[in-house]
Amino acid sequence: MLAQAAEYVPGTGVLASGFAAEHKFDNHRAILFTPTGLGGRLLLQTRRGSLIQGRFPDLVAAAGQLPEGLVLDGELVVWDTATGRLSFEALQRRAAARGRTATALAAKTPAFFIAFDAL
Repeated sequence: MLAQAAEYVPGTGVLASGFAAEHKFDNHRAILFTPTGLGGRLLLQTRRGSLIQGRFPDLVAAAGQLPEGLVLDGELVVWDTATGRLSFEALQRRAAARGRTATALAAKTPAFFIAFDAL
């Protein structure tokens, strides 16, 4: 899940197995696990293994529409409508919030999950 810096992107045909690249948004990388079976719950896990779904109630609600047993690798981002760009600072506030504060921040600065891979 860690990005690696490169001086350039290889052209097509350079690597025998093919080449794929992902844009790094400089936000929080995460894996989203949808519930499996009755009583299961959605999990949102950082690359270090911390469970953070309680800090992102808006994402938990939105992911409720996804199929059971889905595992997505992606990145958490927060869009700042005032500046028209991603806000790492707003995302840090969201990642640190809990309980009512997390719910209030979700309404004010919603988070988005950009999925890169279905695992």
